[in-house]
Amino acid sequence: MAGQSAKIETKATVDVSPYVGFCGGVNRTIKIIEKLRVERPKANIYLLGKIVHNEIVLARLKRRGFKTIEDHRLARDGILIVQSHGIPAARLEEIKASGIEYVDTTCPMVKDIQARARSLHKDGFRVVIIGNRRHEEVQGIAGQVPDALIVGSPAEVEPAVFKAVSQAGIVVQSTFIRAEAERILKKIRRFTPVVRFENTICKPTSDRQKDARVQAARHDAIVVIGSPTSANTRNLMSIAGARNRRTFLVSRPEDVDNLKPGRSRTFYVLSGASTPMDVIEKTVSRLRRRLSKEDR
Repeated sequence: MAGQSAKIETKATVDVSPYVGFCGGVNRTIKIIEKLRVERPKANIYLLGKIVHNEIVLARLKRRGFKTIEDHRLARDGILIVQSHGIPAARLEEIKASGIEYVDTTCPMVKDIQARARSLHKDGFRVVIIGNRRHEEVQGIAGQVPDALIVGSPAEVEPAVFKAVSQAGIVVQSTFIRAEAERILKKIRRFTPVVRFENTICKPTSDRQKDARVQAARHDAIVVIGSPTSANTRNLMSIAGARNRRTFLVSRPEDVDNLKPGRSRTFYVLSGASTPMDVIEKTVSRLRRRLSKEDR
């Protein structure tokens, strides 16, 4: 009818980040242990702690005969796998001294952070780790040097503590949020006269975080696929959620059935660094099928 504009219904679209799937460190760990299973089919293979922070991956490894343990001494009748997040130096030395056969799958980037922490200590700096004190990676870094300080937020930068530190050598958990690390660093500089900062947030993490920040402002809804136990997954949720209130976490394909995206028409999919590609592909396919049905 003249003078009236027709309402145009646009179909919902789902775009997928180019940075989804395993990061290099997780992919390396999985390949190492899978190769070991093929080469040593009858061996007992023990995983020290949660080798990756994804329940689907851990369940698959369990079904294939890998056994998760917390005490390395339980691996005397087999092969011990040191997790990708790394462990304190003293514990690694204890494993070596025990005579237990082991394979260290610590991510090379995490090993680099550990080495930088040792170097800073050697140069006379008090080592400060910006990160989550409960995370295995941070515990492993702290276990490389004596008296490391760990701070996870600006509020944890206690003036009385840092005023007593004449030289601070700072490293960062590889998956930490960069903007938060910068806020912590700024506050430390207020109290400590000499600061050497090593930006050890890994590039894959930086790429994912930047992508989350940019795309959250460009799309109606963000879907993050990963485990709530994964630090880098939670950080993606935090970054995207700060710019887009329609940010959703799903751990497995069927979780998309419970999403309530309202009138969102454009969706963007991110993933944690330990989320398998087949889970991502199935989740995206299920989301697209759901949206296609709703468009009819």
